[in-house]
Amino acid sequence: MTEYQDEAYGEPRKRSYPNTIVGALILLFTMGVFGSVAWDAYLSSDKDKTGVRRIFAKRWNDRTLVFPIDGVDRQGRRALFDVVVLTKNYGWVRGSTTELAKDDRRLSPDQIQDEILAPQLREGLGSARGLIAVGLASQEGEVAREEQRGGLRAVRIAQLVQDAVGNNIPMWTLNLGRYVDPCAECEDTDTSWQRPFIVIAVRQADEGTHISEALADAMSGTTNLPAPSRYSAFAFTKFQR
Repeated sequence: MTEYQDEAYGEPRKRSYPNTIVGALILLFTMGVFGSVAWDAYLSSDKDKTGVRRIFAKRWNDRTLVFPIDGVDRQGRRALFDVVVLTKNYGWVRGSTTELAKDDRRLSPDQIQDEILAPQLREGLGSARGLIAVGLASQEGEVAREEQRGGLRAVRIAQLVQDAVGNNIPMWTLNLGRYVDPCAECEDTDTSWQRPFIVIAVRQADEGTHISEALADAMSGTTNLPAPSRYSAFAFTKFQR
């Protein structure tokens, strides 16, 4: 027990430091537990109870959404990606491998340059370490035919993007094939959301990373991106004109 002087009254009083220390430790422990719980809640705020993730997007302009994701290859090497997606009113004309549309309006080559390959998209993709043009098809049609269509769409996107940003950035194509996971409760006759315009920018990657493996891992288990499990293929190829 240690005496200390009460400045207000000048009377010597006794104080128990052990009790004070114990109280402080309890307070620190409580704060630590609360902080840990709050941090865990923050980290899991984009997941449902099954662990499926909803990726939060940022915008490059009023029609271009960017979803940051990361994944690892089978050796544990990590890569970071930006999935660049046009809003749902833009996409492929049904059945076409060359024509894009906004709602029901088919876009001319000039409109594709002005609306899709806008300056913000060119600037954002131009700083990537690598680019991946993604082709995919909606649920109508026979699988093999739609996979072929998805491949041709990926090539077309690669051509458009390379013309816009130059050929100094490595380019791959990714054919996801046909959408194969219909949901009777959530779909209507409009399936355009199953065939969006997508380009993926490789932002960072550990040395030696197997990009396709890391990308497949990054895209898996997401609710608002085209997870590989919901499409019929995952064909990753180096693009060459």
